[in-house]
Amino acid sequence: MILALAALPLLAPNPSRALAAKPVLRVTGGASGAPVDFDAAGLDALPQTRFVTATPWNAKPVEFRGVSARDLFQAAGVHGEHLQLIALNDYVVEAKTSDILAGDGLFATHQDGAPMPVSAKGPVFLMFPFDLRPELKHQSYYSRSVWQLAEVVVTP
Repeated sequence: MILALAALPLLAPNPSRALAAKPVLRVTGGASGAPVDFDAAGLDALPQTRFVTATPWNAKPVEFRGVSARDLFQAAGVHGEHLQLIALNDYVVEAKTSDILAGDGLFATHQDGAPMPVSAKGPVFLMFPFDLRPELKHQSYYSRSVWQLAEVVVTP
């Protein structure tokens, strides 16, 4: 009986697999060719950037925090010129990598200090510093501000 009880931990499912975090953002088409999945903790572990800006979707200026496009693309090995930004509801925006970088794009995961749930445009919202860079207050950048972003597909 004691030997049977001692063997139970060996037969139990792997707890690290059972507690594995769910990816919130997938980047495909990077240098390795394999998709790179980021969970919330993985995104938070990358260098963080923050700014406060007014948006067409908020009544007052909001602080956004997350990973700069430059840091995310570096972490995922992105070297392509074209992006498809795909939201949870399959909404797709085509963009150039250079435009996202030039606009200081931020893959925001926090709004006013709190993680962004799906119900508040999260868990990832591609945002731009509209108030810091008035030239970004244009439909071309508003349309690239994809909320509930789930996947970034990179192509040459």
